[in-house]
Amino acid sequence: MKRKVTLYFMTVIILMLVLFEVVFSVSVYRYYYNGIVQYVESHARTSTRFFSEYNSLYFIRLQEYSGDIIESFQLEGTELQLIDRHGTIIQSSSGEKTEGKVVIPYSLLEGEMYHQVTTTKDKVKQLEVISPLIHQGQTIGVLKYTTVLTHVNAKIIEIIMFTICVGIVISGIVFLISRRLANSFVKPIESIIHASSQIAEGTLKKKIKEDYPGELGELAHSLNHMSDKIEKAEQMKNEFIASISHEIRTPLTGIKGWSETLKTVDHLTEEEIKQGMGIISGETDRLIHLVEELLDFSRLQSNHFNLYKQKVQLYDMLEETIWQLTPNAEEKKMQFIKTIERIELIGDRNRLKQIFLNIVQNAIKYSHKNGKVYIEATKNEGQAVIKVKDDGIGIAKEHLPYIEQSFYQINNHATGAGLGLAIVKKMVELHGGTINIISKEGIGTTILIKLPL
Repeated sequence: MKRKVTLYFMTVIILMLVLFEVVFSVSVYRYYYNGIVQYVESHARTSTRFFSEYNSLYFIRLQEYSGDIIESFQLEGTELQLIDRHGTIIQSSSGEKTEGKVVIPYSLLEGEMYHQVTTTKDKVKQLEVISPLIHQGQTIGVLKYTTVLTHVNAKIIEIIMFTICVGIVISGIVFLISRRLANSFVKPIESIIHASSQIAEGTLKKKIKEDYPGELGELAHSLNHMSDKIEKAEQMKNEFIASISHEIRTPLTGIKGWSETLKTVDHLTEEEIKQGMGIISGETDRLIHLVEELLDFSRLQSNHFNLYKQKVQLYDMLEETIWQLTPNAEEKKMQFIKTIERIELIGDRNRLKQIFLNIVQNAIKYSHKNGKVYIEATKNEGQAVIKVKDDGIGIAKEHLPYIEQSFYQINNHATGAGLGLAIVKKMVELHGGTINIISKEGIGTTILIKLPL
């Protein structure tokens, strides 16, 4: 991975350097080339203007006074040729006689300057600047300046080679920097990958350093948080297995004991037989309730939980719930304080009944003797608002965030599988409602449910 990161860095930098070299080379070439063209054209333009403004009649006779013209308009570093309007070379500053004629572009005869880059037979590039000699509005000849571009090309190549060397040095520096950057990027990632692998193998105690900058630090924090969640879920699962084993074993022990007693003992009284059958029936109901709770949880987790919605009278349902749990409340000498409006809503009657039974039963279970349970049902902004409040033992602040989680139990001595509130919450949500638990240890608990009408 480190090599890949370094390669990516180097690829980007090298591409940028190559692009820079190309643009720079073209710019340098144009700069030097245009500079020479402007220099020669400026001199040629001055010569033409001088000829036009200060020539005399004898100066028009180019053949006779060609030497004076060459001497007057010569430019150092160039060869100057005097050519008549028909293309015949009259004289050259090099002194060489050139046979043949020069093709003069039509634009020169119209008085415009002309330049071009040509290549000789020896593959030498040269710049030609041709300027018209004008007398009384007519072109009577031209001045042709020729300069070899070899020294210019050499200078350009020298500059380009220098920039290439600088680019190589920069590439080397970038390579070293990219390796350090790759280490700074890859090392934390490798550390996170290693820790993640250990977490995946079950080493949940392994923690990742969170002092990395930016997104890596956030990723490390998220993985640590995930590890804590998994560890807590694993702990809750183990506690659930232990709890459910105990919950199943206890009624089975009672059923087994009394069934053996009823089968083997002959001198039991009718009262004792009735008591034994009652225990067996009660423990069987307890097992059935536990199994139903587990089945509900399984269906909810697998999204195979169906609701059979219909019109439900909330007043009748809550009254039925209170009546059903009155014996439980009377055992602890508790009172129900109720304020219930007549509200009709759409929902699954059996599941709503299950929700209210669970909540009110918990309120009774975790309240003191002679306590009170307050049940309210009101209508507000298109919702049915159900509030169940007790003055019982309450829930400690540290337990509140987890109380609705599956398998969660506040203490190891609590009975049940720790699924009740988790199932209640899911059922409320399936009805499109919300549930909120407000509690303070030693004062009591309030459960607020909102259901759409």
